[in-house]
Amino acid sequence: MFWKREGAKLFIHILAITICVYMLQEQRVPTVITAAAYSGELDFAGNYTIDGDSLRGFAELANGQKVYAAYRFKDAEEKAEAQAALPASKLVVAGVFEAVAEPSHRFSFDMARYLETNGAAAMLTIEKIDAFKAQHTFYAKMLQQRKKLGAHINASFPAELATEAEALLIGEQRGMGIEERQIYQTLGITHLFAISGLHVAIVAGLAYFLLVRLRVHKESALLLLLAMLPLYAIMAGGAPSVLRAVCMVSLVLAGKLANIRLPASSVLLGSFLFFVIWNPYAIYNIGFQLSYGAAFGIIYSRQLLARCRSAFEQGLLITAISQMTLYPILLFHFYEISISAFAVNSLFVPLYTLVILPVNLLALGLTLVFPPAANALFFIYAPCREWIGDGMAWLASWPYQMWNPGRPAPWLAMGLLASVLLFYGLAEKRFRARQLLIVLVPAALFTAMPYLDPALKVTFLDVGQGDSAVIELPHRRAVYVIDTGGLLRFGTEEFRQKERPFEIGRQVVVPYLKGNGISTVDLLVLSHADADHAEGADELFKALQIRNLHLTPGSQTTPLMQELAKDAGEAKLSYPTSGSGWTQGTTRFRYLSPGDAEYSGNDDSLVLLLENSGFRALFTGDLELAGEKKIVEAYSGELAGLTILKIGHHGSKTSSGQEFLEAAMPKLSIFSTGKDNRYGHPNPDVVGRFQKLNLPVLNTAESGTIEVEVVDGEVELRKMR
Repeated sequence: MFWKREGAKLFIHILAITICVYMLQEQRVPTVITAAAYSGELDFAGNYTIDGDSLRGFAELANGQKVYAAYRFKDAEEKAEAQAALPASKLVVAGVFEAVAEPSHRFSFDMARYLETNGAAAMLTIEKIDAFKAQHTFYAKMLQQRKKLGAHINASFPAELATEAEALLIGEQRGMGIEERQIYQTLGITHLFAISGLHVAIVAGLAYFLLVRLRVHKESALLLLLAMLPLYAIMAGGAPSVLRAVCMVSLVLAGKLANIRLPASSVLLGSFLFFVIWNPYAIYNIGFQLSYGAAFGIIYSRQLLARCRSAFEQGLLITAISQMTLYPILLFHFYEISISAFAVNSLFVPLYTLVILPVNLLALGLTLVFPPAANALFFIYAPCREWIGDGMAWLASWPYQMWNPGRPAPWLAMGLLASVLLFYGLAEKRFRARQLLIVLVPAALFTAMPYLDPALKVTFLDVGQGDSAVIELPHRRAVYVIDTGGLLRFGTEEFRQKERPFEIGRQVVVPYLKGNGISTVDLLVLSHADADHAEGADELFKALQIRNLHLTPGSQTTPLMQELAKDAGEAKLSYPTSGSGWTQGTTRFRYLSPGDAEYSGNDDSLVLLLENSGFRALFTGDLELAGEKKIVEAYSGELAGLTILKIGHHGSKTSSGQEFLEAAMPKLSIFSTGKDNRYGHPNPDVVGRFQKLNLPVLNTAESGTIEVEVVDGEVELRKMR
């Protein structure tokens, strides 16, 4: 590899610089904002999103400090005014600095870390916008032109083609739907739905070809390209992959003008140093890491690529090199990677490079100069693109395409990355099939780790005002999820409706499962048909394989469960009642409620008792006083001496009666509530009952996600906060 061709000294310099920059950034703390409020100018500089009634993004205050600002529009007219004024305007605002919400668990979105790694000093909640002040800087005008180009694409292209055209031509991906994004992720071709280094190279090459054909002198053409590429980077949205490619191409062109042949490794290092000096926080950007990681792997595998006997073989190898180089980074950030990407990319990379991107460039040009010709092109291309989309959806529907071992610890991710570098170093000398074991064995051991773990794990997820628990049996013999949390949805005005509304299932429950390497749930139990227990289930069915589904009898006729049935097709459905149960290994499960098949609400919640040696946990759904009394009468012996009680109905005043608590006397009881919830849960009287009986309690609203591990009867408890 490169240390053989360019000497150990260069390798040591690269490594030292990288470590120093990273350590410097870890120690760097943005200027602390001590003020409680702010009034003055605010500049988003194009880094904003408008979705529904919300405006949010990173912005700069009048004193140059960077913050994350958020605002809710009061009416449709104010939203329209902001859409018209941005991005070429500053805002005059008044707002307050607010504390950042803590993550619900270690795999969920961490806003504080997000601010830190983007150099933002605080989060500003804008209370009012007093004015929009137009800017006349060159950068603002470029952003405005990009906005106009996006509007032109949406007006000129067929609706089914406009989203992809915006993504490929100006780097705008906000119109991409959730299902479409999932297809690209499953196939491992998300990078194609963005402006990449390859796109920049194609555009630069096409521009150079046209300039030369127009009899522009080669040196003049290179100078024009050097001037145009930074402008293209702005028009393309300034994504890390675009900036890297523009910087590297610019360095190569500058070297060509100066008659200096620059090694690709020097160009890569030079562009890397430029970016970390210009914006040190770029090293935290996922796109930056993936872009430079892929370029690194390809550049330093040139000897392997040179042995390929065909373009197809080389394409396959480039895909394999990119995936292998990046897989530790991908797992650390996304917990899973697409296995099918190795084959699928060999088909779709040429398709996008040679067909889809050129067609979109041609279509854009025709819409600007001769719309009738563009319409003729769309008439031919649109049905072809639809067939391609159907094929992609069909390929993505194949099972077992994702490898989901979970997120490795930082030290383990570094070890996996080291194994990849060692493989490349040996394979370049002389490739032997057995060398693949250098990469495959660490990956296999990491995947096997949960199956070697003898602990029983019970996790109470912080899903806000709702319930969700995860049970992992020893050696991961099975994984069960009890309830999925969810939100009550109310009708809203059209301007408030979001393209991607917050989903508890997708943004809290699924990340926890996938972060732990769980892609298959053996049993999903939905205790009853309330939204705060079951509304998030549809996202689990879309993202995971659910083998079995237990519903409380009679609840299947409710509107929520009928809506869920559309996504629950392959799961085996059961309606258990009191007394039914099963045993898995050394762990026994038994339902204590409901006693009949009539569904009347909370008191017909599925109540599940878990027993493993001396550890016993009871999951009660929204069970209330009447239901508790029935369980005490029928199962008082089973209740006695519980280890953990998941408190019924979030601590409502209609649950956790004195008789029930005296019968159970749990060693630990857990409220699952939302912080500052509008219901006042847990009710003070209920809390008083626990205190009177000296029963310890925890609340997910205060403690975040609560994890319990049981090994050989020893119980270990961890709280998120």
